[in-house]
Amino acid sequence: MFYEVDKDALTLLRGMKEHYDHHNPYTPLSEGTRLAPELVVKEVGLDTETLRYERALRYLVREGALVWEERLGSVPGVEFYQVTGRGFKMLGAS
Repeated sequence: MFYEVDKDALTLLRGMKEHYDHHNPYTPLSEGTRLAPELVVKEVGLDTETLRYERALRYLVREGALVWEERLGSVPGVEFYQVTGRGFKMLGAS
């Protein structure tokens, strides 16, 4: 199956924003907000156990849209990332 990593990455980023907006209707997404891509993969048609998901997530990190957050006391088994200004530009350009 052929796919484009940048499109999957943007779909994942949009899915994270929609998830955040749904669960935080009175707090707009802002730079530095913590997001968990694993919580939205099924809704956007990806699977955490695939290379396709890994490539999309790495693309967002490599492009500077997300920054991995190392934090003690977080949710076990779920990695969090902070959205950056670059992430907002990517969302706005779509």
